[in-house]
Amino acid sequence: MIHASSNSRSSACSASPICGGISSREDGSGQRCSVGTLQRSARWRYCGVPYELRVLIDGRPLVPPRSGIGVHTAEIARRLDVSPPPLIASHTEIVNREGLEHCRFRVDRAPNGILWQQFVLPRITDADVLWGPHGTMPVASGLPCVVTLHDFSSITMPGAHLFRTIVSFDLFITRSLDRARRIAAVSRAIAEEAVRWFGVRRSAIEIVPNGVDEFFAPGGSEGDYILFVGTLEPRKGIDDLLAVWGSLPEPRPRLILCGDAGWRVRVPRGVEVTGWVDRQRLRSLYQSARAFVYPSRYEGFGIPPLEAMACGAPVIATRTGAIPEYAEGAALLIEPGDRNALRDALVRLLRDEPLRRDLRCRGAERAKQFRWDRSARLMTELLAEAARK
Repeated sequence: MIHASSNSRSSACSASPICGGISSREDGSGQRCSVGTLQRSARWRYCGVPYELRVLIDGRPLVPPRSGIGVHTAEIARRLDVSPPPLIASHTEIVNREGLEHCRFRVDRAPNGILWQQFVLPRITDADVLWGPHGTMPVASGLPCVVTLHDFSSITMPGAHLFRTIVSFDLFITRSLDRARRIAAVSRAIAEEAVRWFGVRRSAIEIVPNGVDEFFAPGGSEGDYILFVGTLEPRKGIDDLLAVWGSLPEPRPRLILCGDAGWRVRVPRGVEVTGWVDRQRLRSLYQSARAFVYPSRYEGFGIPPLEAMACGAPVIATRTGAIPEYAEGAALLIEPGDRNALRDALVRLLRDEPLRRDLRCRGAERAKQFRWDRSARLMTELLAEAARK
């Protein structure tokens, strides 16, 4: 069944923001906030000036190929309102430092990222707080830590992961959640999964959602192609998209798959695989897509549909994870794995120009509610709270 979320084309584009995290306000004092002097009532107050806070970041998500977790890490790290600038540590060189030029970097080379995290990262002690953006932390670290939860696909879809990934996650996730001073989740859906799978108190989890950069905005003219953006792996429903695209009547729009190959994918003739592209090319692809399709089987958040909406692309996505939290009423939503519903939605969108115009408007307006600046402010406050607690 297709959930055609744009019921009234004449209504204004609107949305309820994703479940908020920490409320913030400026106190107007103009004074620098230090961890030792922050006052806490129900929430931390945001002073509008940098916190004196030495933040250490587990930089493994920034190592290529960069996934959605890497985007989350980079976008928040570049905006953390702390002094000195955060220290990003990793087991190998982080090549793409765009937007992170002000950050400090440290590389302690190791053959394996998990071994580095558990045995090398704890040796870095000149920090007030550690941020584990990948959901786990070094269990031997003496630093207070904040961990961010993105998804539990190694539990819900183990067949979509390498064995070593599943084992490493299972080994450290429970102890990480037990030891973390603060826990962040990118969506309500993931927070509820943490409660269900690990018994974490819901009140102990703050929502720090993903966002979209203002760089991603509408522009350009509509092209004749269908676009997917994301890692090419089974969890993203690539097989569903390829099957549905192949069943469309001729002449059909081109299909462009934009992203790194996480798994080997057989691509039929007529499908273009771009690999990694820079931000300018990605924005252009979003802006001119006749339809953006995201048939993921499981998501914690799903950044590409939000970026597509911000660029004015009409979106078809699955009702999984946080996608309904930010796309309800601004996209066509279908159930994961339902190829008939996907085909019906795609045929409808390709044939209905007024519907495409309506979704372009709704999506662009909705995406304005999800900005990385807000997410970074929430994370700054969580880190300060963890250091002070």
